[in-house]
Amino acid sequence: MQRFLINFKYAFNPRKPLLILRLIWNFIRILIFKKCLLRYVDLSIGYKCNLSCPHCFAIPRQKEFGRMPPSYFAKVVKDAMKLGAVNFSFQGGEPLLYPDLKDYIKAAQPHKNLISISTNGTLLTIDMAKELKSWGVDIVTISNDRFREYTFQESKIFKESIDSALAAGLKVTIATVLTSQEISNGGFLSKLISVSLKYRIILMIIFPVPIGRWEGNNEVMLTEGDISYIRYLEEAYPYIRTDFQANYYKVGCGAAKEIIYINPYGEVFACPFIQIPFGNLRRIPLWKIRERMLKVPLLQEYHQNCIAGEKGGLWARCL
Repeated sequence: MQRFLINFKYAFNPRKPLLILRLIWNFIRILIFKKCLLRYVDLSIGYKCNLSCPHCFAIPRQKEFGRMPPSYFAKVVKDAMKLGAVNFSFQGGEPLLYPDLKDYIKAAQPHKNLISISTNGTLLTIDMAKELKSWGVDIVTISNDRFREYTFQESKIFKESIDSALAAGLKVTIATVLTSQEISNGGFLSKLISVSLKYRIILMIIFPVPIGRWEGNNEVMLTEGDISYIRYLEEAYPYIRTDFQANYYKVGCGAAKEIIYINPYGEVFACPFIQIPFGNLRRIPLWKIRERMLKVPLLQEYHQNCIAGEKGGLWARCL
């Protein structure tokens, strides 16, 4: 029950009655009419960043088209909403560096949808947080990793970014990538758990994947023992999550079924960490791209393993 109430707190916004009605209608369509509905659209608005972290996966690809403008993204949003999407998230790079972030948020129809921003926190001042709130943003996810270029855990910036967001009326989650080393040492993770419990905010654990600047570095991937420990933490602390608990009601990998990731050039992926595009929105409509995804047997199930981020993972075995 506590976990449900936490989820409700993050999803519920009395100032967005149309979002509440859309969520209710989606659950009716899922539970009664057995529809497989999209829930979450993750857009990278650009790869520019003020940090250069060793584990970054947001590496520019060879692009067929230029950066997708907000005006075109507005069309994508309408198509995604027809497929059920209720949550639009913006990441980068560092999205707070982009002057047109407001235009992307506006294109996502914030009066009808849950809007979230993923940021490294270095630019999240109280004034910036207030602006985000006025634009319709609901949730800010602040990244913090031990191996990040800027050691947030040893500075005031991490705490100040959380305080700024909460003071502006935003909901906050922390996102951290954990390798075996972080789990073995324990100190850094313990600090993050303490922050999560102190502020009563979600701590989202992300599995490391050997892509981007970590390409080929299989040593970062978690062992079965590490994953068992994370599952234990999820049970012990209701604020600790992985993406598996963020679905409409099923637990497991929501890639393609509920989640899609779009890069700045309009390429669509089943997950940010499975970097195989299924099509470009400038050429193919979203419904058709998602249809392609759902024809892949591996993407049809809510797997209890991270198909990208576990050693010997399902995705690696099917390539």
